[in-house]
Amino acid sequence: MILLEILIMLLIIIGNFILQSTVLPHINIFGVTPNTALIIVVAIGLLRGRIFGSTVGLIIGLLHDVIFCPVIGVNGFIYFFVGYFVGMTENKLAKDNLLIPFLATAISTIVYHGLYYIFMFFLGYNIDFSVFFKNVVILETLYNSLISMLIYKWFSNIFIVPSIRFTRR
Repeated sequence: MILLEILIMLLIIIGNFILQSTVLPHINIFGVTPNTALIIVVAIGLLRGRIFGSTVGLIIGLLHDVIFCPVIGVNGFIYFFVGYFVGMTENKLAKDNLLIPFLATAISTIVYHGLYYIFMFFLGYNIDFSVFFKNVVILETLYNSLISMLIYKWFSNIFIVPSIRFTRR
């Protein structure tokens, strides 16, 4: 069962990587594209815990760094810790409430951009944070959070063990 889940996660990571580098840049609202990598890390962290969340975060982050980031390791580090800390809540939150992934993704998106800004600042990259926050972070937070409910619902059908699924009697 675990081996099948790992295979599914790898297929999701590869599929997301292909979509995020080809199709998603063309699906934007006011120039902002959804960060599906972050949404996937949050969803897997919520459903499967900190080990799976952090591992998927590290893999997705390093793939993201190789293609999209001028510095290798920044996204890997941030996604790793997002997956870990979100995964720590696995047994503490209700898995059938769609407000949970909405809020977790909103908070994770803001944390991601805050940490990314700090890393890039200390690495010598100049980013105007106030313009970036107004033009990208707010809209991306809303965009990611809305999409996260769909992805979370889809993933919950894949990754929740059948014995803990909610069924009618």
